[in-house]
Amino acid sequence: MKVNVVGEDERTIELELDDLTIASLLVKYLNEDGRTDVAAFRQEHPLEETVKLFLRVREGSPREVLRDAVAKALSDVKKLKESLLSSLS
Repeated sequence: MKVNVVGEDERTIELELDDLTIASLLVKYLNEDGRTDVAAFRQEHPLEETVKLFLRVREGSPREVLRDAVAKALSDVKKLKESLLSSLS
């Protein structure tokens, strides 16, 4: 998976990703964070692989808020994995 930072300042960051599902997941977790002002993604065309993710924060750094969203998503995926594995055993 490729991730490129295409723009950044004190309150915003814009990324290019090559996975629509991951972009959607990140936006969900980013919008649950009270420090987030706006989090959204855009895919120019359904046949294009590149997705742009935009984040603007009210407080803190956008990188910190993004790192926290990734950590929360990974934690939830780990819990899901454990739950599924125990249910299927």
